[in-house]
Amino acid sequence: MKRLALIVAMFVMLGGWSLRATAEKLRESEMAQIRSAVQAQIEALAKDDAVKAFDLTTEDTRNRLGSPDNFLKMIKEKYDPVYRHRMALYSSPQIVLGKVYQAVRLTDLDSHVWVAIYLMHKDEEGTWKIDGCQLVQTMTIAV
Repeated sequence: MKRLALIVAMFVMLGGWSLRATAEKLRESEMAQIRSAVQAQIEALAKDDAVKAFDLTTEDTRNRLGSPDNFLKMIKEKYDPVYRHRMALYSSPQIVLGKVYQAVRLTDLDSHVWVAIYLMHKDEEGTWKIDGCQLVQTMTIAV
């Protein structure tokens, strides 16, 4: 998964999507919904609203983690740049190898730049949910 995350991050940052199947394209409305879900979770985490952030994940993720408190604890321990950052820049969601990803370029509080790559899943009600996130540190330092 880390290798795929690195590949996706590279393509997002360079703007090339040669892995994307030409037949698979997201509609503008889907792209907006995907970005909105990720942005809502990032904003909820900034407010320590574990319940809202947890609700934006897939049922499988919620079952695996068990509670909003467990989810927030995991975020604080493993995803600090997502939890606390000073800037977030969103790319357009993309389909890569049949899966939908939303990449977000984050600048942490120490000015290090990260790419958070969210795996998205559309649930049975047609709502986009977050099914996982890979965090990749870049070699870039923001000023």
